[in-house]
Amino acid sequence: MKTCIGVLFVLAIVAMAGCSPSRLFVEHDYSYEGHFKNYESFNFLECEFVDSTLLCSDIQDAIRHQMEARGYRVSNRSPNLLISYNIFRSDLRFRGYQQPVIKDWVVREDDDATYKRIDYNLDEGTLMISLIDAESYQVIWKGYASKMMRNPNFKNNYFKGIVRSIFDQYPLMATAR
Repeated sequence: MKTCIGVLFVLAIVAMAGCSPSRLFVEHDYSYEGHFKNYESFNFLECEFVDSTLLCSDIQDAIRHQMEARGYRVSNRSPNLLISYNIFRSDLRFRGYQQPVIKDWVVREDDDATYKRIDYNLDEGTLMISLIDAESYQVIWKGYASKMMRNPNFKNNYFKGIVRSIFDQYPLMATAR
């Protein structure tokens, strides 16, 4: 009898583990054209989620918090960076790049740095955040998190943790002028 209960207990644990949400996948890539040492201010492009203003404000607040924690300031007039974000409503195939660690590259700005193309299959609900050079309008950094909508504990402030996970990939601080 004890053996039977033990086996049932082990089977229950294995079954629950199989039903748990997949681990969040977070990655980033950046452009060698970015002038990362010159950025100090930012602002947002318009939110594209017409069906959910609350979602826009949650994500924007989380991004603003991460940018300000890195010393960037919000600017309505001539920001250095524009921030765009999107949640993809279906699975997508995305091209990313394996590159030198961004912090190391910014110190050296090695023109001979190479990168390797990596194709990702990202799940529905992927959050992608893009930092855009306001002068050239070129995306200079992109961070993304996939598998985030598989979390059964989804709440309004859920995006704070997701955005923080993405910005953990962006260790740069604003320049002080």
